[in-house]
Amino acid sequence: MLAYPALVYFALRLTSPRVVGLGILGIFALRLAIAAPRRLVSYVRVAGPIAAAVVAVSVASLVWNDPRALLLTPTLVNLALLVAFASSFSKRETLIETLALAQAGTLSAEEHRYCRRLTAVWCAFFLGNAVVSTGLALGSAREVWALYTGLVAYVLMGLLFAAEFIYRHWRFRRYVGLPTDALLQRIFPPDDLR
Repeated sequence: MLAYPALVYFALRLTSPRVVGLGILGIFALRLAIAAPRRLVSYVRVAGPIAAAVVAVSVASLVWNDPRALLLTPTLVNLALLVAFASSFSKRETLIETLALAQAGTLSAEEHRYCRRLTAVWCAFFLGNAVVSTGLALGSAREVWALYTGLVAYVLMGLLFAAEFIYRHWRFRRYVGLPTDALLQRIFPPDDLR
């Protein structure tokens, strides 16, 4: 999935959108064929909407032989992630609260509020990324599309994740046994040591 923009960019330089769509469908079929059944269930649960989006645009490219469907895949992936994160607001815990609870065991009321706000931040990120990806897919050179969707978007995502990770450790000073805890404890000592 990470290499999708580069693969599509280079494949479209060599062949038709129909052939690229068929190739992507072939890769998905191979992935399903070699996956262990019990891992396949967890894969579908986690990546099902994203996989469905990629299959849909591949079928559209196969049928209409139009490269725009392939270029819209990052948009659909971002929209699928947006829906996954936003729909978790209607549940007892947001997606980020669920992940935080799995890691930390318990959360304070302040940490629950923080996780809900962070879920909203990620929703805004995915929406913004979808808008930019759509604009580039429909009205920009493929090189610009490939650069943004294949590199810049991942760098922005990594920066957001890293900034939040550091901010969370500064704000809450909670350490749960991550490899980075020793370093962060030196920089941001737990409250009882300050």
